[in-house]
This record gives sequence, structure tokens and C-alpha cells, in this order.
Amino acid sequence: MDIKTLQFLSAVVEAGSMSSAARRLGTSRSHVSRRLKALEQSMQVQLFRRTTRRVEPTQIGWALYEHAARISQELSALQATVDDLGKNLRGHIRLSVPVALGQQVVGPLLLEFAALYPEVSLQLTFSNRIFDLVAAEIDVAIRVTSTPPDTLVARDLGPVDWALCASPAYLQQHGTPQQPDDLLQLDMVSVNLPEQRLPLELFDGRQTRTLTLRPRLQTEDMLFLKRAALAAIGCALLPLYSVQEELDSGELIRLLPNQRVRVSAWGDQLYLLTAPNLYPTLATRTLIEFLHSRLRSLLPG
Repeated sequence: MDIKTLQFLSAVVEAGSMSSAARRLGTSRSHVSRRLKALEQSMQVQLFRRTTRRVEPTQIGWALYEHAARISQELSALQATVDDLGKNLRGHIRLSVPVALGQQVVGPLLLEFAALYPEVSLQLTFSNRIFDLVAAEIDVAIRVTSTPPDTLVARDLGPVDWALCASPAYLQQHGTPQQPDDLLQLDMVSVNLPEQRLPLELFDGRQTRTLTLRPRLQTEDMLFLKRAALAAIGCALLPLYSVQEELDSGELIRLLPNQRVRVSAWGDQLYLLTAPNLYPTLATRTLIEFLHSRLRSLLPG
């Protein structure tokens, strides 16, 4: 028994005749009659007593009608919920962002979004790893990578520029590098890498020079690496967005500024990632467009 058949049954009970029910449903009397006969045959019960002018439900017909009415009400409530979540800016969105980018750039944007749309609740996870968004129940993720997973929908937010930097105090003690090979004599603080080796690539516009350095300190926490650089522990390679303020103030000095510096394993593009979904809620679509527009305009590089 399908929903359409229950609608036919309800229409006949409420209208009191096949003809009136047919007009209500926008179909023919014979079609309504055939549909109900097929229902009676499939259930092997009599649902209506028919007279020349009216049809009256039997006891079983009334019982089935009452169930049909409750189902119809529940479907209407469900549709209202879907319409409300799909067409109004309310609902719950789960996000995952890199720690440093989240704290320094995305966090303030999300606070702005929360103020603009008070009926949207946000659940934020700070993580530097790409993982299965569906299994982790994440709606939107932002990641720095060169190759986003092909199982996800990726929106390119633009390039991430990496800055090799150190504090004035460290450079005063150890000297400022003038060419790539000078880095071999300096201490490095770095994101965790296999075998404690940092394969640094430097491009001067003509050729790429690759150096393999051994970091003095390693951690996945970019903010801690920045604190280490500020404390004159060593030179750090960090996303430009995470140290732009310190470079502007002179607390950190950008090294080899004419070289483009990167580590290929880390990636140099920022992506907004979502699981494939043909029908995201309006709240999710609005947040995606908000972050896409604001991050492209805010990030240096």
C-alpha cells in the first residue's frame, strides 16, 4: 500500500462519494473506483458500503482511514521541517579547520557569521588532518593541501604562501642567510616530518634548489612553532597568514624574501571541502559562500 492509495481512501471518506473525491483529487471517478477496488482486493476486506448516492466506510475502512489521517499529518509535519531547514537560515553546521588558520583567520569569521545568523548553531573542530568527513560527521572542512581527496567536493580558496622567518634576536646571534645554502648552518623548527628531515624547496624564478635540513624542534602546532621562532629557538617555515602580523611589526624577519619557499608534502593551496550532497541546507550553502568569499579576500599570498 502506497501513500497515494491512502490519499485516495482519505478523499473518499471525507468527500462521501466517488465523484466528489475525484474532483478533489483532480482525476476521474472511474480511476478512484479502480484504485479502491484494487486496495480491497489486495487486503481481501471490504472497505466501503456503496449506495447509489454515497459510499460509507466499513469498520475496517474507518480504522484504515484513521491510520491514513495520522500518516498524512506526520508527512505534512515532516515536509514542514524539511522546508524550514532547507529554506530558512537555521540549523546546525559542523566544521573542521586547521589549528592556526582557525584561531587566527577562520575563527573571527565564524563569530561574524554567528552574529549575522543567530538561529544557526556551529560546532567547530580544530584539526590539521584530512579525514573521512562522512564518518567524522563533518559538514564543512578547510584544509591546506595540493591534492584534495577526489571523494570530496573541493572549492579552491587560493594559494597559501609559506614564509621562512626568524626573530631579530636569533639573526643577530647567528647571522642572516644571504643564499639558500646558508640555511644549512641555522637551526630549524618545523612541522613533524618522517625521519626528522625537512626537504625545503626554494625557487628564485629560474631554478629550484632543494635542501634537506634537520629540524631542532618539531610539532604539528603551527602556533607553537611561531612562539618558538619569536623566542629565538630557530628559523620557522610557516604559512604567511599565520605570521603576517609579526612580519609587519618586525617581531619576525622574512628570510630570503626573493625566494619562493615550500615543502611539497605540505601542500600550497587552501580548499574548502564538503562531502557530495545534492541538497545541502540553506544554512550550509550560506556559510560555504560566506567563507569562500571572505577567505579569498583576506588571505595574503
